[in-house]
Amino acid sequence: MEESRVRGLLQPGERLLWEGAPEQGIRLQRSDWYTIPFSLVWCGILVVALGRPMRVMAWNPFYSVMYLPFVLAGLYLLIGRFFLRAWRLAGMRYGVTDKRVIIAGRRETVFLMYGQIPMLHKEFRRSGVGTIWFHRPTYYGSGEHRRSVPGVGFEEINDAERVCQLIERQMLGR
Repeated sequence: MEESRVRGLLQPGERLLWEGAPEQGIRLQRSDWYTIPFSLVWCGILVVALGRPMRVMAWNPFYSVMYLPFVLAGLYLLIGRFFLRAWRLAGMRYGVTDKRVIIAGRRETVFLMYGQIPMLHKEFRRSGVGTIWFHRPTYYGSGEHRRSVPGVGFEEINDAERVCQLIERQMLGR
């Protein structure tokens, strides 16, 4: 029933060529090669910072409030982001039609006409599962002013190569 959500978004006369959803579960990404070591260092520093006051003196409630944002950020970096991404992808449905691509999330839907797609960037694993980016995640700025723009694409889909070829054919008008 969930996948029929894409069918309900079709315009009169529009043909659905492919419909799918991301692979479920927790998966590592390339950025995790950097983020996991950073999060381990972050949490290690917190253990040292919180351990010392607890050993030296009686626990002061001020420390709880002061360190709480840092502890929450550390937990998010270490494990929370994996669960958040898995939850976000569990609510996604994708569609390729003869006129556009559809990305339907829990609270928002993105429609991209083929003429609006600036590029295709594909990342595939040997298993055939992969991601097709229509707009890759980008980062700009440097240091503490570094910001990101989330990517738009079909993430973690089965038979990604075939779906990418289908989109390419539609973009070329074939």
